[in-house]
Amino acid sequence: MMELNEIIKKLEETLSPRRFNHSLEVMKSSIRLAEKYGEDVEKAALAGLVHDCAKNLDKDAILAACKKYGIIVDEISERWPKLLHGQIGAHVAEDLFGIECPRILAAIADHTMGKPGMDRLSSIVFVADYIEESRDFDEIDIIRAAAEESLERAIVAGLDSTIRHILKKGRMLHPQTIATRNWALRQLNEMKQQEGQ
Repeated sequence: MMELNEIIKKLEETLSPRRFNHSLEVMKSSIRLAEKYGEDVEKAALAGLVHDCAKNLDKDAILAACKKYGIIVDEISERWPKLLHGQIGAHVAEDLFGIECPRILAAIADHTMGKPGMDRLSSIVFVADYIEESRDFDEIDIIRAAAEESLERAIVAGLDSTIRHILKKGRMLHPQTIATRNWALRQLNEMKQQEGQ
């Protein structure tokens, strides 16, 4: 695997300054959440840093990468190809940076829409992408507060905010976004039932 300082340098060269700063902030938030929720800090840091390594690709490059890596492009992703940058990013992270850890690659792949059943590392990067320090939107304080209670609460709060935003714009919701929210909500309900016993 490429050394961390080399990965940072490569990201700085390929990402926009805003996206590079966001990646550093997601790394910091991933570290903090990993410490809070008992996850491997180094894995969280690396996944958080690299999560958007394919974000700056344009539509044609995204669709070409999907073909190269055998990523299925559904109707919604074809209309909004940026939804696929996480899945492509996992392949880029492996090919370009030599990252081989399946959990890190899954966290990169799943950070855009989440995934039902995603593990703690993936959940951490998913939440860190919402709550990192430079983020500023209407419901950010609600999501940050939820992240202090549980990853599942933060996932639901984040996706609720995303879903409202997508509906307001009149766009189609990706079924994976809904499935991830429903999964996290079920996890929360199971936790409540266990606490009530």
